[in-house]
Amino acid sequence: MREEKKKFLNVTFKVNRHPDYTGNHQLAEFDHIGGCTFPLGTTEPEMIREFLAETVVKDIHGKTWMKGEMIEVERIDKCFEDWSDR
Repeated sequence: MREEKKKFLNVTFKVNRHPDYTGNHQLAEFDHIGGCTFPLGTTEPEMIREFLAETVVKDIHGKTWMKGEMIEVERIDKCFEDWSDR
């Protein structure tokens, strides 16, 4: 029996450090973040909103940081349909 492949969107974001972020988390040093996956049919604004809403870390003071507090999305550089056997 042949298994069906799971299809999804594979996205690379072009990002910049958020101007208000003064910390030193490694995420703020990146200029591109790839390998982000979304269900087929997800719109560009939805992808950006979901990406920036992801939790990054809880610091030693108990503050939970979100990606959108550390980086900004300049644009989506790559977006293609991908698949997995899992």
